[in-house]
Amino acid sequence: RGGSGGVPAKAARGRPSPMSMASVARTPSPPLARHRRWSSRVSKSGCSSRPRASAADLADPAPPADPCAFVLEAVARATATDHFVISAERVLALAAQRGLDTQDLLPEFVREAQKLAIPPTSKFHVGAAALGASGAVYLGVNVELPGLPLNASIHAEQFAVVTAMRAGERALEAIATTAAPCGHCRQFMNELRGAASMRVIIPDPNDKERQRRHLVLPLCDLLPHSFGPLDLTHDDSLPLMLEERHNKLRFAPGSIPEASGATELDGAAAALALAEANAAYAPYSDSPAGLALVDSDGIVHTGRSVESAAYNPTMSPLHAALVAAVGSAGMGDANGGEWRRIESATLVEINGAPVQYAGTVALILSTIAPRAKLNVIACEKVV
Repeated sequence: RGGSGGVPAKAARGRPSPMSMASVARTPSPPLARHRRWSSRVSKSGCSSRPRASAADLADPAPPADPCAFVLEAVARATATDHFVISAERVLALAAQRGLDTQDLLPEFVREAQKLAIPPTSKFHVGAAALGASGAVYLGVNVELPGLPLNASIHAEQFAVVTAMRAGERALEAIATTAAPCGHCRQFMNELRGAASMRVIIPDPNDKERQRRHLVLPLCDLLPHSFGPLDLTHDDSLPLMLEERHNKLRFAPGSIPEASGATELDGAAAALALAEANAAYAPYSDSPAGLALVDSDGIVHTGRSVESAAYNPTMSPLHAALVAAVGSAGMGDANGGEWRRIESATLVEINGAPVQYAGTVALILSTIAPRAKLNVIACEKVV
């Protein structure tokens, strides 16, 4: 697997491939142990839950006879071992078994995914499930960071979109959420190609008898008279949020000091952060940045800056990397203790660019992972 998950050192020289997950220096903790840890967290969260699939269920058995069990098993596998992604094949199999359109399954995935939300401040669990053009489904949850301003939070819809980005998905057709998306998320999703017609599936507020009825609305109905990419770029040929791009960056001369204490893992983190900066979506500030987190298991979790035409919904490379850490290693808990598994962060950005992330990254890390070492490396445009 490749992308914004963990990547081996020898793979760091090229572009990240979707959904990578590997250790450079140490042995990662077993995914099933992570799943058990998350199940324990859910039971303590106060969020209503049904029994989750067992370890044996994750061994790719025949589809359960109970359709609900199939949904549970699909979400359990996605969140324990598959980086919050339900493959197109599994989605089609479940849809066929149920006699439903794949879009109709999204609310069921949402109800299970939201149990894994990390909302220590609001206590409000939000889930999201986005259907990609490939047929795969990308899950998301809200993540709140204790001790930091509310605007440091990651919204479930943002999580799902970044999960799709990590997997190499190029377009989203629909997204279901626990509740109607907030304005922040509506604006964030407006960066997608064809955003106006993307279907948004939300609970029907008139469903007084709790029959689990839903409304299906195009995003343009939820965000009328929208402000979007073309209002700033005036160029429809430019790649949008999930579309492939390369920012033509390289390390600035002398930006990587020859430190005797540098390890292979440090070099891998720097190379992966540069690869993320090259894939960053920064059409409005021309300030692409990438970041690589290294956890206590030696796993590298990477992220890139993802801008919004409205600026405020923009995600920093650290926030995108935290999505990868939650999706790949089950990091994060109600008390913020899991973030202390982060041992170092390597940020690559253009020195002197209009937008600088080093200060924000340092502030957030000092709160959630105070022992983490931050390395900032300058890059430059290839002329």
